[in-house]
Amino acid sequence: MNTTEYDFETPFVDQQLRAEDATDTETNGNQYAFNNLISPFQSTFQEGEHEQKSQYADEYMELLSELEDSEFHESLYEVATEMEDSWGSKISNEMAMGTQFVPYALKQGRAYYAPMLRESDRLLDAVAEHFSGNDLAEHGEVDVELFFETLELNNEGLSPIQEQFLGGLVKKVKSVVKKGVDLAKKGIRFAGKFLPMNLILGKLKRLIRPLLEKVLKSLIGKLPSSFRPHARSLAKKFLKLENADDSTAELGDFEGLQLEFDTTVSQLLFTSEEQESEIQLEDYENSFENLERSEGYEGEMSNTYSLEAAKDTFINDLKNLGEDEDPTPVIERFLPVAIMALKPVIKLAIATIGRKKIINFLAGLLSGLIKKYVPSNVSRPLAARIIDLGLRAIGFETAEADNSDLAYEALANTIDETITDLNSMDSQLIGDQEELAMHLYESFEKAAANNFPPNYIRPNLRATNVDALWISMPRKNPIKVYKKFTNIFDVTIDQKLAKGIKIFRSVPLANFLRDKYGLEVNNGIKAKVHIYELGRGGRLSMISKFENLPGLNPRIPKAWVQLLPLTKEVSQLLLKENNLGTRFSKKSLTSRYHAKPGQRFYYLDIEGARLRLPQNKSKNIKSMNPGPKQIESRSADVQAVLNFNKSQIKINYFFSEEDAKDLAGKITKNDVLGTATTIKNSVRNILNTILKGHLSEKVKIIHESVPEMYLEADEVGQDQFINVKDIGRNIGKNVISKMVQKLTETIAFRAYEAVVAHLKSRPKVFIDAQSQPQDGVTISIIWNNMSGMSVIKSAISAINGKGSIPNLGDLKLPNFTQPDVVIKAGKLFD
Repeated sequence: MNTTEYDFETPFVDQQLRAEDATDTETNGNQYAFNNLISPFQSTFQEGEHEQKSQYADEYMELLSELEDSEFHESLYEVATEMEDSWGSKISNEMAMGTQFVPYALKQGRAYYAPMLRESDRLLDAVAEHFSGNDLAEHGEVDVELFFETLELNNEGLSPIQEQFLGGLVKKVKSVVKKGVDLAKKGIRFAGKFLPMNLILGKLKRLIRPLLEKVLKSLIGKLPSSFRPHARSLAKKFLKLENADDSTAELGDFEGLQLEFDTTVSQLLFTSEEQESEIQLEDYENSFENLERSEGYEGEMSNTYSLEAAKDTFINDLKNLGEDEDPTPVIERFLPVAIMALKPVIKLAIATIGRKKIINFLAGLLSGLIKKYVPSNVSRPLAARIIDLGLRAIGFETAEADNSDLAYEALANTIDETITDLNSMDSQLIGDQEELAMHLYESFEKAAANNFPPNYIRPNLRATNVDALWISMPRKNPIKVYKKFTNIFDVTIDQKLAKGIKIFRSVPLANFLRDKYGLEVNNGIKAKVHIYELGRGGRLSMISKFENLPGLNPRIPKAWVQLLPLTKEVSQLLLKENNLGTRFSKKSLTSRYHAKPGQRFYYLDIEGARLRLPQNKSKNIKSMNPGPKQIESRSADVQAVLNFNKSQIKINYFFSEEDAKDLAGKITKNDVLGTATTIKNSVRNILNTILKGHLSEKVKIIHESVPEMYLEADEVGQDQFINVKDIGRNIGKNVISKMVQKLTETIAFRAYEAVVAHLKSRPKVFIDAQSQPQDGVTISIIWNNMSGMSVIKSAISAINGKGSIPNLGDLKLPNFTQPDVVIKAGKLFD
């Protein structure tokens, strides 16, 4: 590859680059052919040795569904954050520790989770002792519930977050025991078929240390990149389903950890031989190490440390260049580390063409674009301008305000982001010299606009109308985990804007303001908007850890939940800026726990507003030393469950505490019109909108051939190659998605009617639930023994390659009879 033919115009303003001037302080109803369809799910029944499904597939899926718990996934995230702080709060510079850092972090992390292990061992020993023996059928469901109600957590020395984790663990153990009792009562005897319950629980106990160890290793970059597909594949193997293709659906690290744990727990219950169960335990304990050996990966955090260290060296090398010295060799030394942080498919393409050849080509192009900004007489005015723009939002240290490092940091960040953007390039075009050069140039333009003051960038390339740029944070920490925009926007949020802006799960901003702060948008709310971009290896909780705003700082528990997604639409509505927002996938917008590097978020700094942290007791287990637990007030949410094994449909509506209080007040006053309006707004306009807009996350499917339990939410990029197999898979997915969508729309309408009727006939139940100390109220609408579910179940199996294909014209929605309605305090999802 030759760079001599590429003489690109730089994105910088073609202005005189003058030496520093001491006196200058101025600033400037169809039918389809199904025979060749590929499964829309991530598994399919194939002909051959795996065609026979597991004997207990339905029961297995029931248990796996019960174990799947979004709150446990959230508790893993919180445990990880607190675990990381067990060493992060004691050291100021991870990179300076060199090879001593990882052993130190492991030691501190293990010391953090040791009390959790001791207490989980004690709890599981108590459960195992109570349910020892083979006569599980003698225990009733009520007996099981009563026993777990008497179980007490010794929370001495445990943090509230550790208690939350152990409560979620006990909830999973109870599900295993209840399923064992259920199987025994159905006549599926344990003797000769399944291991005794006390042995199963003893083996389950051995899974907890490896689970916490995996959380710890994920924090120091030891999570294999192929772990997520591995976690998804376990249930399919047990059900004797073959993978139709590698998973492309998004799955967060801690979701993957929970899925692997739940699947292993389920398999322990349905394993008849102790030797086989020992193999499952060993596989679980060693899954990280096995994947390491199979793929020779480099962890994300390991890459982050290497990259930050390389950036420091790069900055120093640039600073030490002579006035006319060529920066190409310096760039060549930095690029190999930057390339290691790219996606595997891009790295493979680069390796195939020739790593050295690509690096030389890239370095030659980049050198020509930055060389005029390397001399110190140019870099100092640049650094001074960056400091001037960032002083209000960032507050630079005195030491930083008097040197040119910020200019070289801007150059390093620009080159790093330019290389990172190779991830968006079609890997098949990497070898095309012209395509690579054009992609690199466009990426450089965008990166320069982010990292350089606007007056240094050509007007047509500036991303924003304000005089600002992005600064790497935190300033005191050598590891930069996010960026902050140096302009703070002053906005007024009126009712129209608050209803029009959507946050996670498509919840209106108005609900967020009311639920989190107790604010009603009447005459408008004035706010200062701070904008952040999540960096490589960063999590949202890290932003609040290093910020020091009145309402966003490490002293406020869970302050990071106030960070909201800055989509392109929100950027235009809230800030009147077209290009400050970023793209979010549907999966990313379902939960703040799905935040990814490169995405942008905003925080509303409202005078006097503080995050509300209601006092709640654990709903999963009692504590020996009871005390209130603080969790943030939650906003409205909804979940639908299509249980094809039981022919049951269920919808769970969660009313936030503020919504529930408003509704209970109107019911108490016998305000018929107000009650009807509130129900319509809460259920039809918000909850059902959330459900219909997020089918892939909000509709749980319990079906023997759908072990992943949710429809995929793949979003194929325009430049992604799609083969015939993918086309078939997408057609099949579309067919089943339409089935689920139509069924969900009908459920939502029927559920709304059921809520209205129930609150008319039994209003006191809701009032009583709202008066409980738990946050919010859940209304569950349940249809049992739904006729017509079996036909849809067969259709899903058939599209997955099992059985004959029914005529879609013959498919009818289930007959909806009078449902059961259950109202309880708190958020209670399946």
